[in-house]
Amino acid sequence: MRLNWVDVFATAPLTGNPLAVITDATMPPPGRMQAIAAELGLSETVFATPGAVPAVRIFTPVAEIPLAGHPLVGAAWVLRHLGWIGDDAVLRTPGGDIPVRADDSGAHMTRTGPGMRGDADAAGIAAALGATATGPAPIWDAGLAQAMLPVDDLAPLRPDHGRLRHLAARDGWVGVSAYRMETTGEGVHAEVRHFAAPIGIDEDPVTGSAAAALGCALFTAGTRTRPDGLDLVIRQGHHMGRPGRVDVSVRRDAGGILAVRVGGAVIPVMDGTIGEDAIAG
Repeated sequence: MRLNWVDVFATAPLTGNPLAVITDATMPPPGRMQAIAAELGLSETVFATPGAVPAVRIFTPVAEIPLAGHPLVGAAWVLRHLGWIGDDAVLRTPGGDIPVRADDSGAHMTRTGPGMRGDADAAGIAAALGATATGPAPIWDAGLAQAMLPVDDLAPLRPDHGRLRHLAARDGWVGVSAYRMETTGEGVHAEVRHFAAPIGIDEDPVTGSAAAALGCALFTAGTRTRPDGLDLVIRQGHHMGRPGRVDVSVRRDAGGILAVRVGGAVIPVMDGTIGEDAIAG
């Protein structure tokens, strides 16, 4: 099996969110994929097999997840680089078929029909983060159910991961994005920190599905850069020494259906092979 290591949503080499994309003709058993993902220790590891619609599965260090942004953006770039797909393609995930587009510098994915899943306990999450909430915390699902919490300051956050796991299990979300907004003459920007201890990620450097969720939450709350949509730049990861940038575009079509696109730069780091003993177990 070939291992391709890339930095997704990167602003320079060795920034953004690292990702392993492991490719082969067939998938290993789920237990081996989970063990390999735990061994690598990245926020997500992708396993991909070829086909007219390549199949991908995504694992955190502790669990398989149906869909996520940074793994699909990185996988799209890698699979194009390997010649498995062209510039425009569809990737098949347990969470559905996802359109992607890639070029030499990066990639993006589009999620249609993300939805709001109610409101999380904004005061409880803020207390667990050591923050002051400045508004409600809607739960949006753009692949995973994520809570979006506006806060007054991101720098002093000290998350209580046990408390966050309790709140997530009680209220039905897996991660929380704490964010601050800034609107300038150059557009709408958000600074974000994301915490997802329920799926084994205490803090994620840069998070695609949560970026999509935040874009949808802001758009439906009335933030616009044009009458039918929102273009948003999200900056995340600099608190971890992994600065990254996600470009988010939200649109509502004539039928009222939301579509959100997230993308950014992808920079290759290294490649190699997974040993046969690790695959066979």
